[in-house]
Amino acid sequence: MHSDASNDSAQDFYRGLGAHYDAITRVQDYARWARLYRDLLERHAVPGRRLLDVGCGTGKSALELARLGFTVTGVDLSPEMIEAARHKDGADQVVFVTADARSLPALGTFDAVVTMGEPLTYLPGEEQLARVFPGVRRSLRAGGLFLFDLPTAGFQDRAAARQTIDETDGMVVLTRGRPADPTAHTTELTVDLFTATGRAGTWSRVQERARLHWFAPQRVTELLTAHGFAVEHVYGLYDGELMEQADQDLHRKYFVLARALPPAGHADA
Repeated sequence: MHSDASNDSAQDFYRGLGAHYDAITRVQDYARWARLYRDLLERHAVPGRRLLDVGCGTGKSALELARLGFTVTGVDLSPEMIEAARHKDGADQVVFVTADARSLPALGTFDAVVTMGEPLTYLPGEEQLARVFPGVRRSLRAGGLFLFDLPTAGFQDRAAARQTIDETDGMVVLTRGRPADPTAHTTELTVDLFTATGRAGTWSRVQERARLHWFAPQRVTELLTAHGFAVEHVYGLYDGELMEQADQDLHRKYFVLARALPPAGHADA
């Protein structure tokens, strides 16, 4: 597993929160997101059913995609989250690997690579984002599809002003955003997790911080093109519905769908 100082934000963030990640994200409808991804891949004629889920977390998306008929390998930076994924129902149908998206190991050749839930937003800048694309391209057959989502500039700015409290039996989660670099639409996210210890009236507290970064669609397209992809479409998400065009002010996130080109001098696969 590759590791360097620039990993610290995401690694530390999920080292502290990973054990409670499923509880914190319990309202997220992963089955719905997996169907949306399947539908987009099929709309763009995915050439097969072998799929690599990069940034799979605790395996919710990978397991749903396997239920939809894909042969799935899931990769995540966090050993804690991969361990949680391996203990879930249906985990024997998915291969789970601990690895950094910026230095993917050789895991085989896939028809599609997906990245769901915006994990790439933790990468600090375009140089780090660009390090993801060569490994993804090596993992894809020529003609294979790369589908991933990123937050819009507007969502990042709104998140920087948002505070939420999520309270359930035995757990309270306080989430606070603040502008880290407004000109770059960068948000610092602070999460305070309080859990009951089992002793009457006593709680434990974990606090984690991460910086969430915005990437301009034009630059994402340029970086993908430089690494052997052709961007076929950029979709938007508004009020839970897929939009044919992405609005960086209004929409929640945007989806990039790119096709792996054959290497120079080679015929199409």
